[in-house]
Amino acid sequence: MGGYYEESLRHFVKSKGIQRNVADAYLSISKRIHSNPYGDIGLRDWAEIRPATIRDRIYLVLKKKKDPLHFETIAKTINEVGFDRRVALASTVHNELIKDNRFVLVGRGMYALGEYGYEPGTAKTVIKRVLQKHGPLKPNDVISHVKKERLFKPNTVLINLQDKNWFKRLPDGRYHVREA
Repeated sequence: MGGYYEESLRHFVKSKGIQRNVADAYLSISKRIHSNPYGDIGLRDWAEIRPATIRDRIYLVLKKKKDPLHFETIAKTINEVGFDRRVALASTVHNELIKDNRFVLVGRGMYALGEYGYEPGTAKTVIKRVLQKHGPLKPNDVISHVKKERLFKPNTVLINLQDKNWFKRLPDGRYHVREA
């Protein structure tokens, strides 16, 4: 249990002067209070408590894992957790990940939640963002900064740095964003 529900319950128990187990007993018979397979408790109308769509289930799985996952792993996790009897197909999961802006592609088939700091974009746009934020950098420094944001292979970063329309190599070997 955690989050808003837990905080509200703690406040209620304290303000009414009742025991926690008594409050839990009353809540357990309520038709409006449910728990999800992860043990989170809240109103049954909340998407994180009773996820109705595959999109809600994907969101909940990624939120609980807190790390990027491959779309096939997400589908497998949804089926293992057992939200209901419907089977989540990898192709369906992949289609939903593509359609929803909350999910960011961070590598080959790997997706994460944008709310965890992952930003959408191609390799070039990520490199450009890094160079604009940190100024001119050596290739290894660019790679290390990009790795914090995305799961790109080092060669992908190095190949993209060679694009003379986007980046300029300085005499000391550092790269910066080419001005338009």
